[in-house]
Formats: sequence, C-alpha cells, structure tokens
Amino acid sequence: MNDLHIHGDNIVECQRALDLIVQSFSSEVEGIQLIDKSIACPTFSLKLKSKNTPNSITFFPGFGRWEKDILSSIHERGGVLREAADVIVTEVSNDEENPLFAIEFCGALPAGNQAWQRSGRAYSYGAVKIPYLYISELGGYELDKDRNRKAPRLPNPAVPFSYLSFSIERDTPVFPVFVTAPGADEDSRSFYKNEFADQELLAFIRSVLVREDTSETFDLLQRKVLSFVKKKAETSRCNGTLSALQWEKVYEELKSGGSISDFLIQTAKQKWSKTAYIADLTNKAKQLMDFAKEKSIGLTSTKLPMCLLDQTSRQEFLTVLEAMYPNLTIDFKDWLKKDRPLGICWIMGFKPGGDDARPDRGLAPLARMLLGTEHDLLSIVYGPAPKSTWHSLDSNPTNLANRNGLWEAILETSDAVLIESATDENITKKGYVGLHWYQDLTERTPSSFLIPSYPTRYGENDVDTSIHILLTKLCGDNIFEGMCNPPGGDWSGVSILSNEKELRWVSLPRVSGPNTKRPDHVFQFFIEKENPIILSIESKERPSTLEENIGPRLTEYLLYLFESNASIERCVGLTDWSHSNEAINIEKFEFASAGAFLSDSVEKNNDAVWRSSTDLNLVVTFQNNGKNCHIDICTITPIGEKIAKYISSNIAQNSMVKISIVQLNGS
Repeated sequence: MNDLHIHGDNIVECQRALDLIVQSFSSEVEGIQLIDKSIACPTFSLKLKSKNTPNSITFFPGFGRWEKDILSSIHERGGVLREAADVIVTEVSNDEENPLFAIEFCGALPAGNQAWQRSGRAYSYGAVKIPYLYISELGGYELDKDRNRKAPRLPNPAVPFSYLSFSIERDTPVFPVFVTAPGADEDSRSFYKNEFADQELLAFIRSVLVREDTSETFDLLQRKVLSFVKKKAETSRCNGTLSALQWEKVYEELKSGGSISDFLIQTAKQKWSKTAYIADLTNKAKQLMDFAKEKSIGLTSTKLPMCLLDQTSRQEFLTVLEAMYPNLTIDFKDWLKKDRPLGICWIMGFKPGGDDARPDRGLAPLARMLLGTEHDLLSIVYGPAPKSTWHSLDSNPTNLANRNGLWEAILETSDAVLIESATDENITKKGYVGLHWYQDLTERTPSSFLIPSYPTRYGENDVDTSIHILLTKLCGDNIFEGMCNPPGGDWSGVSILSNEKELRWVSLPRVSGPNTKRPDHVFQFFIEKENPIILSIESKERPSTLEENIGPRLTEYLLYLFESNASIERCVGLTDWSHSNEAINIEKFEFASAGAFLSDSVEKNNDAVWRSSTDLNLVVTFQNNGKNCHIDICTITPIGEKIAKYISSNIAQNSMVKISIVQLNGS
C-alpha cells in the first residue's frame, strides 16, 4: 500500500474514510497515530504488521480550496460532471496522486425525486473507472416532529438497479453498498440479511489499497444490490415496476451483453403514465406527454419521468414533432429518423421562480445509467427556466454547462434535447442534437497532480477540523465527541455517555423548540470530581457572523432534545446498537456553550465573545502554511474557565497547536 490522501467534503467525511481503511485491515493494524504536522491538514501514520515502514494518510477537508482542485482533475480525466463525492481517496506514488475510489455516505436511501440526486456523481466517477461506493444504511428509521418513528421510505427499484447496469457496462464498481443502520432492530437485521454488505465493503477497500483482484467482491456486491432491487419489487405497495423475476432476467441479459431497451420492448412492456404537475406546463408539453402515455413504455417503471419508444413509435413521434414545430432543424429530424429505440427523460428542471430543481441534476444521468451509453437518449425540458437560459443554450451551450450543474448533467448525458417551456418565447430552435455542444464539452487535457497539504485560504472548515483534532486526538481520553457537524457534514445524531452506555438521539430536527439552535459540535468533558460537562459549540469563519445570544440557544436545543428518550443505545466499548427507551437526568450534567472562529482582530474577537453570550470562545489563528496553529480560549464564566484550563493542562506536547487562555473582565 502506498501513502494515501483523503480528500473530503469536511473533517467528518475524512475521518469516516480513515476509519473504514483501518477496519479493512482489521487485525493487521499494529497502530495508528497522529503525526505532528498540521492540525488543519492532519496526517496519520498507519503501521501494519506486514510492513516495516508505516504509511502516511493525510486529510484534505473541504473541496475547492487547495493549490490544485481534485474535482477539476477528475473532470480532466473524463469525469463528465464536476460533482463532488463525500470522499475521494488517492494514492501517492512518484510525486503524483492517483484516484483509487470515491465514497458517498448516506444515512438512508433517499426516496421520491431525491432518490436520483447523486446519480450524476456515480455516472461521472464510473465514466473514468473510479469505483464509487454509495454507502447507505438499511434498517433505520426517521422521526416525525414529535420524535415518533415514521415508516421507512425506499427508492424505486430502478434507481439502485441503474448503478448495477452502469457497473456492468463500465466494468467498474459503482454501487449502493448497504450497511446496517445503527437503529436497525432484529426484524430489520433479519429482513435485510442478504443485502447487508458491511464485510464486503471492507474487503473491497482493502483489495483496492493493496492492489489485489477485486472481481470476487465485485460480483458479491452486484448480487447484493440485485437482491435489494428484487426485495423492493416484491414488497412494493404499488404497481408500476418490474417484478422480482423480471429484474433478475434483465440483470442476466445485461451480464450476457444485451440491452435493457431490447428486453423491455420484447418481454416487459408496461404502459408509461407519469404526469407533470406544474402550473406553467404548456399545452404543447401536455400534447407531448399525452403521445408518450399512448405510445411509450416505462423505462423499468410506469411512474418515473423516463420512458421508452420502440422504433415504430419513434418515427410517429417525429411526425408529431414536425407538425408541432415546423422549423425543427434538419440535424434534429435526421437524428430522430434513426431506426432504433429512443429513451426519453422528462425534466422539469426549474422551480416556478426559475431556480434549479436540484434533484433533477441526477435525472438524465439516471436514465443514461439505465439505458447504457450506446443507446439514444432525448431529454425534454419543460420547466420555467429564466429566459437567459434559453439564449445561452442557443448561442453558447458550453458556457451554460460550465456555469450550471443542471445543464452540465443534461448536455453531458443526453444525445439530444427538446425544449417546451412557458418561458421559451421563440428563443430556442426547440430541438438540438449533441453536435451543438458535445465537441467543446469533451475537449480536456488531463494532467498529473500532487496537492500540497495546506489550503490556499482558511475558513470554517479549518475551524471545525481544529476543534475535532484538538478535542479528540490531543487532549487525552476524558473528552467524548457526541457530534461533529461541519459544513456539509453529518447532523444525523447526538451521543451522550451515561451509566456505561452511549445513548444516541437520531434524526435530529433543525430546531427543537423555540429559541434554539442546533450545535455544530457537542463534546462531553469528564473532569475529576465534577459532574460531566456537555459543551455545545457554534463554529463560524469570522467573529462578525457569530450570532447574538447564540450560547443559550445552543444549550436550549440540547435540553429540549434530552426531554425525549434516546433513540438507540449501546454499551461503552461495544459496536452493536439497540433501540432505547432511556433518558438522561440533566441534573447530573453541567451545560456550557462556546463559539469558534478564525481570528480577525482583538476588538472584533472580544465583541463576538460578549455578543454571543457563550461561556468561552475559541479564536483560531494559522501560520506557516497551517503548520502552526494558535488557539486563544477566551473565557467569560467560571464553567468556561474550567473547560479552558482542562484543555490547556491536558493538551499533548506538539508543535501543531498552542493554547492560550484569555480571561475577559466579568469571568
């Protein structure tokens, strides 16, 4: 194994990836420790028993703020969309980084139109043969506003199957990988026992890192995805999808080199019946949909905004379009005359005010992943885009794609587009084929890269990273991290240690009662001869953005949350969770609050401390390309001073971070 770089959306995703890597080597790990380099860009030394020298693993938290943008590098290699996975792991060899795999972390499989929001990412990484692991928890549950359990929602089987179809075509693992949700009960664990791939995930990661053959694990992961697809089809409450047997047959068809379109047309015709519900739907758009309802079949589902025309219906569709749009270009009409099936993707794309409907970014990639790259795909865009969009599409589609992720996804994955929108007032030519944009979009020059381990600018990500590393790695074992929620991070739960148990509240609300604010961090301090202290922290980039009176609101959020029982629990030191009906006695804990931000000026820092009504503030300064970090802990109250002194007296000796305590008048 070579040295590794972990590029992540934030420190949480980087830490999760490291944990998976360590677990993948299991008993082979002799030790792992933080190296005294940079708190903003942490480096760990991983020692394996089979190697004389340890490997270094370096975190790069936060995309788009390094000397070289790894997302641009993926794009240069042929990744058609500039979509960021949660994590990209690269190996370092001969002063060059080589992407090994990408990971998406998801607490639960999204349903509805959210189900395909990550399809663009999967498509982009698979296009350049970078394995994309969409790690999703199964068996958990959501809570309603009263923190009662809701019935689980799962996606249409077509969505996970599209990953399977694409993986087969590209011979690259692009999978949802199902792992056991912490809140899964025994019934769920039994029900999904054939779909859970916790061990296969670790086996695959290890094989990639040490360059072993991954084909066996690849096949196992495929079968587990198919098993989930079949189970979802069997247990679906509504009709409109393929049967479990048909999903099995189409899988075998793809494995033997066949196509999904031929299979559906020949053996699994289901009448398509999707309806669009928007006020701005034009009469012509309704006519187009009415034709599709009469002539098309569902692209594996009758309810999704994707359908399929056979060769005969495709020619009839051309006749309809020629009558509706007399000025269609010759190129567009010639393209429609092709004697083969046609996939159609129906994209609303825009909200009534003209803003992008973000989940629709994944709709055209989803259709492409199902169809395969050798089959024709027409995207029909019918939402009320701003008029400027139509001018850009007509005159400069490359620029439109470069500045708009929705259009990048549509143009990169479609062979042609048809516009029927209420805001297109004779602006576009209605129909466009790939020659209008494709050549410019695909001209890229890949280059090698090795990203230096310091950001070109510092921001909130560095504040969050410093807090996490300081309190979990440098201050001993008597601090417990209950939540870490950096920008784009995970606020799925808060944990508290009580009576030898870890109690966890999941499915956190954004607010929990009046005058509350969900913290960015929650830590529990166990100071000798004291009640445990629960510290909630609000992190910002600058002191000016720290909200007035935020301290009491952070505490109130937790107090309100802790009025309910914990969702799940486990004994300290064990891994398995179970449902919980246990609460904590808040009288046995002390509560404190803090702000954290980059240093601006002494006056602004002090103003933020007083304005925030917190017990302490952490003021972070970076020097020497992040190799040196100074944190002033400004205290106001006795409990704030107690926490500051504990941190200062327990910090490990190192050159990465220096702590100073600043007592403000009134403490």
